[in-house]
Amino acid sequence: MNISQLQYLISAAQFGSFTKAASVHHLTVPTISQSIKQLEEEMDTIIFHRTKKGVSPTTEGELILKHAAAILKNIDSMQQELLMLKEDHMESITIATIPGFVPQVVQATLELMQSYPALKVQMIEGDTQTVMKQVQEGYANMGLLSYSKSQQNSTFEWFPIVEGSAVIIMNTSSPLRYFKMISPETLENEVFVLYKDEHIENIAHDLMSASAGNRISLITNNTDALGQMVVKGNAITIAPDFIVNALASTYKEQLVTVPIQQLGSDNKPILGRITKVNEPIPIMVEEFTARLTDLVNHISPQMN
Repeated sequence: MNISQLQYLISAAQFGSFTKAASVHHLTVPTISQSIKQLEEEMDTIIFHRTKKGVSPTTEGELILKHAAAILKNIDSMQQELLMLKEDHMESITIATIPGFVPQVVQATLELMQSYPALKVQMIEGDTQTVMKQVQEGYANMGLLSYSKSQQNSTFEWFPIVEGSAVIIMNTSSPLRYFKMISPETLENEVFVLYKDEHIENIAHDLMSASAGNRISLITNNTDALGQMVVKGNAITIAPDFIVNALASTYKEQLVTVPIQQLGSDNKPILGRITKVNEPIPIMVEEFTARLTDLVNHISPQMN
């Protein structure tokens, strides 16, 4: 008997199906079935009635499930207590972030250091896929990125910090600044420079669809390069408003934003945190997230 077998057992009982249990644990149905069969042989007891409609626990199975749930609960409590013991001495966290959030990460770190002077924050910059990989492989305690509800999956725990709106960014001499709302029909022969992000690129392609003269000249995760192209090259770009609000004042003075025609609620940009699934979240990560949330939600209104 092992912890995984007990987890498979509980899932099978909860869903009444080996198939659904296999899906939850990202395993094959034969793997779940064989695991539970081995447990039944070890206990010399039939745990589930098996039918074409699914599975249901036997009387003996109900007793085993009761004790299995108690065992898993005790193990979880033990892990939480061990984590708390470790975190009494934990004064370092590693954060993977897309470049657009770097100013917020730095500011939140400075504020957190007032409470934890010995705090050490390691920051890893990269595009969305890099951030996800760093968290998934355990190199980062948390990841910060912009995503939409439609992008969420079961690979991570997704914690929204703030929901925003996508805007078009242009320099102060662009004729587009006089529009109250940007739609595909508004744009003709425009040059786009884009942040390297699947969500942003999808929005851009939708906006560009009405005119063959629209084109993308640059895709990068270097926010300074994007700013230079917009300010000096008369290009336009797309970003969530919470990224725009965090720009340095020298950039804000040279840029104008116009909202994009209403996107579906599942496509609105979200500034959020990702962590590994089924792993306790370190207290320092929660503390950092709280500071960042407070910081982002008190940022000055976006440019007009």
